[in-house]
Amino acid sequence: LKKINEAVNPDHKFLVLDAAIGQLAKEQADAFHRAVGITGIIVTKLDGTAKGGGALSAISATGASIAFIGTGERVDDLERFEPDSFISRLLGMGDLKGLIEKFKEAELEEEFKPEEMLKGKITLKDIYSQLEAMKKMGPLKQIFQMLPFGTMGVEIPEEMLQLTEEKLKKYKYIMDSMTEEELENPRIINASRIKRIARGSGTTQEDVKELLKYYRTMSKAMKSLRGGRGNLKKLMKQFRI
Repeated sequence: LKKINEAVNPDHKFLVLDAAIGQLAKEQADAFHRAVGITGIIVTKLDGTAKGGGALSAISATGASIAFIGTGERVDDLERFEPDSFISRLLGMGDLKGLIEKFKEAELEEEFKPEEMLKGKITLKDIYSQLEAMKKMGPLKQIFQMLPFGTMGVEIPEEMLQLTEEKLKKYKYIMDSMTEEELENPRIINASRIKRIARGSGTTQEDVKELLKYYRTMSKAMKSLRGGRGNLKKLMKQFRI
C-alpha cells in the first residue's frame, strides 16, 4: 500500500468503511492512516440496518472527515456527506432533509401526496400510485429508512422493507387486472376473484395473496402513524417544504 501511494502520489486518499464494522473501524483506520495518510472517509452500506457509528471512531483515530456515504449499489447512491442527516440517522430520527431532496430530484412534489396515505384509510389505488411515485426515488427500503418511524414509536414491518423492483412490477400487473371496485375495496376480493386476477395478470394466486397481505400491512402501519399525531403533523409539514 505504501509503495502504491509513493508511486501514484494521489491528491486524495479515502478509506472505505462498511457501516457495520463497529469499533473495529478505529483500529483499521489507524493502520491505514499510518501507512498512507487518510484525507477522507467513505461509509458504505448505509441502506442496511447498520447506522455507521463506527465511522466516528475512524474520524477520532485519523482526524479525517467523512466525505461520502453509500446508500445502495448504483452510482447515484454515492452521496456527499451531510452531517445533520448522518447524525439524524444515527439517532434513529430518520433523514427528512435527504428524503425531501430525493422528492425534488425525482420531481414528485405534486405526484406524491403523503397526507393522503397518512389519513389512515387507504385503498389499492393509493398503493398503486404511491409505489409508482416512490419507485422513481430508488429502493423502497432506503426510502422507508429515511422516515423517522422510530421517534413515532412505529416499527416498520419487514414486508415493507423487502419490496424489490421485480415485486413492484408484479404488483402492478396484478392491480392492472383488478376492477375499479376491487381497487377501491380490497375486502371484496375472495378466492374466485383471486383466481381470476391471477389468470388475467399472468401471475400466481400466491402472488395475488402476497399483494393483499402487503396492502393489509401498509394499512396497519398507516393507522399506527395516526397514533403519534404531534409527530405526524411535523412529518407532513416537512413534506410540504
